[in-house]
Amino acid sequence: MARKKTTTALWCISSIIFLLIFQAIPAEAISRGIMAEAIIESLAIPRWTGEEHFSDVPENHPAFPAVETARAYGIIFPGERFHPDLEATRMEALLFAFKAMGWSHEARLINFLVPKNNPQIPEYMIPYLTLGKACTPCAPEVFLSDPLENLNPQDLQELKDWLIQCRRSISWDQTFHGEYASLRVCREKIGTPPSSWAIFIKEFQDKENALSLQKNLSEQGLSAFMANTECAYAVYVGPYTNYVKAWEVLARIPADLAGQVVPYSEQGGNALFWAAIQIKDEQSPFIVTAHSLGKYILPLSQMNKELKAEGAINGGFFTKGKPIGTLLINGIPLFPSYERRSAVGWTAKGKALFGSGEFRAVLRKNDRIAPIGSLNTFPSQNGLALFSPEAGALPRPLQSDAEAFLLQQGAVKKLNRGDKARRIVPEGHVLLAARGYGIQIVNSLLEHGNPLSIEVQWRDSAMREAIFALQGGPMLLLDGQLQTKNEGFSKGFRERRHPRTLVGTDGKALWWIVVDGRDPWHSNGVTLMEASQLAHNLGLSTVLNLDGGGSSQLLWKGEIVNAIPGGKERPLPYGIFFGSRE
Repeated sequence: MARKKTTTALWCISSIIFLLIFQAIPAEAISRGIMAEAIIESLAIPRWTGEEHFSDVPENHPAFPAVETARAYGIIFPGERFHPDLEATRMEALLFAFKAMGWSHEARLINFLVPKNNPQIPEYMIPYLTLGKACTPCAPEVFLSDPLENLNPQDLQELKDWLIQCRRSISWDQTFHGEYASLRVCREKIGTPPSSWAIFIKEFQDKENALSLQKNLSEQGLSAFMANTECAYAVYVGPYTNYVKAWEVLARIPADLAGQVVPYSEQGGNALFWAAIQIKDEQSPFIVTAHSLGKYILPLSQMNKELKAEGAINGGFFTKGKPIGTLLINGIPLFPSYERRSAVGWTAKGKALFGSGEFRAVLRKNDRIAPIGSLNTFPSQNGLALFSPEAGALPRPLQSDAEAFLLQQGAVKKLNRGDKARRIVPEGHVLLAARGYGIQIVNSLLEHGNPLSIEVQWRDSAMREAIFALQGGPMLLLDGQLQTKNEGFSKGFRERRHPRTLVGTDGKALWWIVVDGRDPWHSNGVTLMEASQLAHNLGLSTVLNLDGGGSSQLLWKGEIVNAIPGGKERPLPYGIFFGSRE
């Protein structure tokens, strides 16, 4: 009897507690599960129908399909408990919605660009609130004014209506001003959730190294494969039909390889992200090589740690760590031009120049000149070669029959045998090497006294004033006219969507642009024709394509602005920098 009374008393107490809790919950509160279902339905996100299940929600729960779908796409991160029966706040709904639209990168970016000023909201949520205010159309007003309030049916309907609007069009276009330049960022459209995922391991410029790594990973029981991305060979593990599986396999990847889970699918879509550094004509960018910082190649962010520039971007093409085509720094040519490819250059005052990148280097004394046949490579039997410190140390001592001359601002000093054996060119100097008849030419010029000068003779007179220059290609627009020459680039390179780096002018400012790609949820990339159209829409009259793909990268105040394919920086031979070197 005592046990029955005790049980009855406990039941009564439990009932009272339940009623108190029930009364404390607003009758119109929307659960997180209902919220997830409404967002996924409004955005028409394909439902997860695979056999694998990875949700912490029972299969008979009404929210199970939505939660499974969100986990399959990584909207809900693996290991994170979702609790679908808890009340959802407006802020949680906004965060979930932006993730489902594929705007996670924009949230990370705006977190860096816009100061945080709302201590009441958890820090990880603030970027999504900021995005909700900055995008067009902006999020419903109640989500922005009272984000911590619980979601109610009217809120949910407003959210659904907004998401349906976003499916038609949504954008974020904002400019941030610095001391030397401005950064403009733009995201357009919602993304398409990837149909598959992979683990990006590493990108190579030579196929042999990529195949070697693929084989090594396969021998460890991983489903490694290699993909040709037009300009490089990328090694992946996968692909997998859902984010969770890729995330689980990531734990088996050797830590030193630093694998990254990335979308891997050929889906089309309209999502596009680009960022641009704009500089006025009076501001002159500067080019810095990895060699001048003591390395063969370096990630752009590591170069900038030394330079502390306001902004930075990658430049022209390269292979095996060496630039392809023209590279001119402070009037000194470092590498020979590539035939029939275009270039961008600028004067000491920042005036932009566009034209053919073809040139020849000569040694001049008054009206007498001698061609310099080699740049940072050893001279031919009867030729001249020029070495500069920005290209690094000589790989080995000069040939025994070569003579060496050190030039500083035109003053020439002939090196003795001991000095000639040194492989490092002093900063502020260039080394002229001569062999055979080339020695006689130099001595003949020196008979007329110092100084001797290094001169760049451009094929295109439009480039004549250039102090800095780099070759890319192809030219997309020139003086407002669409250019159709392929400049030797393949059809796949031109007509497939890729990440791109561009440089162009609107007549007032020089624009350095990065367009993200290879991610249908974030940005699909552009063909070269689409890049031309984008530039035209921005008001640019002349535009040159530069190295793209995994090399496309833009920094602003030390932070990476774009989403690099694979999530890893590629080491580069040089970068273009904006602002004081301190």
